[in-house]
Formats: sequence, structure tokens, C-alpha cells
Amino acid sequence: MSRIGKTLCLIYALVIAVCIALAYSAGGDFKGQYVFLQLPIVIQMAGIDAIGLSPKLQNLSWVGAYALLGLPTILFLYFVGWVIDGRSSNPSSKRVD
Repeated sequence: MSRIGKTLCLIYALVIAVCIALAYSAGGDFKGQYVFLQLPIVIQMAGIDAIGLSPKLQNLSWVGAYALLGLPTILFLYFVGWVIDGRSSNPSSKRVD
């Protein structure tokens, strides 16, 4: 298990939790809710828009959007942490001067 990968995933999960909490504490401010709900997945949404797939996601609920975009992001972050962890623990990658 990669400690760096788990840390990156935990940070992303905390960002999601904080944004969802802020969205639902906004009361009747629907614009504020929308902004806070999209913050954790905005980069993924921009990428999907850039390749022209955003019309297919228009009728998706927030839960569906988080499942479709957030879960792969968590897997990607864990993989990045795993690679970083592997490189830092690999004795052949360390230089001895």
C-alpha cells in the first residue's frame, strides 16, 4: 500500500467533503451550491468538454458526476502516489556522491 497514494486520495476526499458541506450550507443560494459542487471535478469536466463529450453528461446528477469523474481521479491519484512511493524507495534511484 502506497502511503503517498493514500495521502493524495485522502486530501482529494477531504476537498470533496468540504465543498459538499459548503454547498449544502449555502441555504437557498443555488449559484453557490452549483459552484461548490463543481469545484472538485471542474478540471475533469473541462477535459471532457475539450474532447466534446459534455453533451452526453448534461443530464447526469451530481452523484453520477462524482462517480463518473471523482472515482477515476481517486484511482489516478493513488497511482501517482504509488509511482512516487516506488521511486523514492528504489535504491537504484538514489545517488551517492
